[in-house]
Amino acid sequence: MDNSSPKVKGLPTRIDRYPAKMISHLAETLVEKYAKEADHLLDPFCGSGAVLRAGSTRGIRVTGIDVNPFGVLLSRVKVEGFDVERANSLYTKLIDVANDCDHLDIEWDKKDYWFTPATLSRFERLRFAASELNLHRSKAGRAILLAFGLAVRPCSRADQRSPKPFISKYARDKRSGKHFNPAKTTEALLKELSELYGGRRLTSGTVYHNDLTSINELRDESLTCSHVITSPPYVNAQDYFRNSKLELFILEGVLPFRIEDIIHRFIGTERGVDRSLLDDDGAKRRRKLVPDLTFLERGHVGQAVILHQYLRDIEAALTAIKEMLEPNGTLVLVCGDNLIGGRRIVTWQVLNRMLQNLGFMMFDTFGDRIRNRAVAPRRSGHKGMIKEEIVSAFRVQ
Repeated sequence: MDNSSPKVKGLPTRIDRYPAKMISHLAETLVEKYAKEADHLLDPFCGSGAVLRAGSTRGIRVTGIDVNPFGVLLSRVKVEGFDVERANSLYTKLIDVANDCDHLDIEWDKKDYWFTPATLSRFERLRFAASELNLHRSKAGRAILLAFGLAVRPCSRADQRSPKPFISKYARDKRSGKHFNPAKTTEALLKELSELYGGRRLTSGTVYHNDLTSINELRDESLTCSHVITSPPYVNAQDYFRNSKLELFILEGVLPFRIEDIIHRFIGTERGVDRSLLDDDGAKRRRKLVPDLTFLERGHVGQAVILHQYLRDIEAALTAIKEMLEPNGTLVLVCGDNLIGGRRIVTWQVLNRMLQNLGFMMFDTFGDRIRNRAVAPRRSGHKGMIKEEIVSAFRVQ
């Protein structure tokens, strides 16, 4: 295994558009510090694949898991690489089919709000062609689909300055009434992706579309690893579905997923919360773990339920991670804190206590100040910004 440490440059947003992603310099630091001798590195919340990319450039076998199909697509292209000539040939065929075919309609009642009619028509023709050509079945095809997915935001009415999709007054002034050509944007992005990820990868790498609360579905893959580096989702800080909704609604029907199957599966989401969690068998244990739950249940019941559900799901995820780790394996966790119902929840401490209860022993920790990261334009009353994340390194006892 080649344990050299090439410096990986940060990626521009236009080809790495993914909110709440781990930034490249931190991923590089963590792999170099904790996993440069790894046999198999797992990121079970891989997002856009920063950890996987840092590991694969060092010749480490990497595996990623994520519930977001767009994140999985980003990660797969980074890990797999692709044949540039094959991708260009497929893209030419895609355009030929799109110019002489029907539409594959986007099944979303809000699509006219985000896209002009002319832009939608072009997207729907490209969707039909991508489906006809089964692009998701090949590495070159997935590279085209990634370029296509990355073209969604630049071709929308959304504010281009924000990692989260919304239409601001600035965006209305600058983008109102403008039509965009997704084919040209996709072609330009595919060229950039080819320069970054074109060619065959020598490192073994796999990315699964799944979530850790469905561990039984992953057991069949015999996933065992020597190292885990990951940044788990926060609670009530991000609507992880909303952040990628434009890309997901365009890619549904082209990639093998359905919105209705994933929309409630994001850990930390406000969607699909279950109030019965206030009285289930684990409620007392969760209140002991996070005493602020008792306060939230008195005046912010909805927020309390979200936190209960997060604690249940993240505990199941951490238990699954332990099952995947080899004896004496290393787990590195990156997490900050959250503001919920006016209470500051020190999430990283909560997760560290969970891990210690599961038999992990912490051997190192340090803080990483959040700087130079793309954030949404300032909004009044926004006080929940995370200022620092804590890196905690554990071994299985």
